[in-house]
Amino acid sequence: MSHLGYYAATWQLPNDLGVERGSVGYNVPGRLASVGAGHRDPARAGAFFVFAAPELPYDRHNPEQQKRLVSDAFSGLGWEVPRLLASLHQAPDLYFDSISRADVDTWSTGRVCLVGDAACGATIGGMGTGTALVAAYVLAGELARAHGDHRAAFARYESRLRTYAEGCQAGGDRTGKFLAPATATGIRLRNALLSRRPFLNGMLKLGEKVSSTVALPDYPADPSRVSR
Repeated sequence: MSHLGYYAATWQLPNDLGVERGSVGYNVPGRLASVGAGHRDPARAGAFFVFAAPELPYDRHNPEQQKRLVSDAFSGLGWEVPRLLASLHQAPDLYFDSISRADVDTWSTGRVCLVGDAACGATIGGMGTGTALVAAYVLAGELARAHGDHRAAFARYESRLRTYAEGCQAGGDRTGKFLAPATATGIRLRNALLSRRPFLNGMLKLGEKVSSTVALPDYPADPSRVSR
């Protein structure tokens, strides 16, 4: 696992700021604090914080320790950050993780084969859900095609998808830098680019290009009809 220099945290809270749609945020170099309206319940909202940091030692089973890490990283900031941090201490459902990339030499060993984030994940921006669904489809199809030869199935599965998956992962390398640029100049430049429609269209086209770089076989629904 390669640490990409950032951590992300999100939790639910009452929509006391009255965010009606989308999200609002506050940036300083290396840190982003934002809050967005709930999609199902307008009385609820979701906080989303990102901050730059070297790899931190912490207990994944200790949410109180993780809350302290977030609070320390955003201590002293203005805007609505103090109110959002106050809600963090009451939150029962904190998600906290590094923005990282899974770098695995081979996706299988023996009769064990990795799919999704375990094989080729990037915490945020790496198209993890889409990649996992594509991988599950191809792995199932190749297993049926191999008629019990899991080694052949695993090899074809990885050969077909590794380049595509690594292209998807590359998005995760840029996520932290985009959400929380390291300098004030970087924040201004990011904001200026986001206000220009050609740039946004270019970002969408880049995503479409990555997602269309793999040709998926049409595996028959009946395994007995799958040729070797």
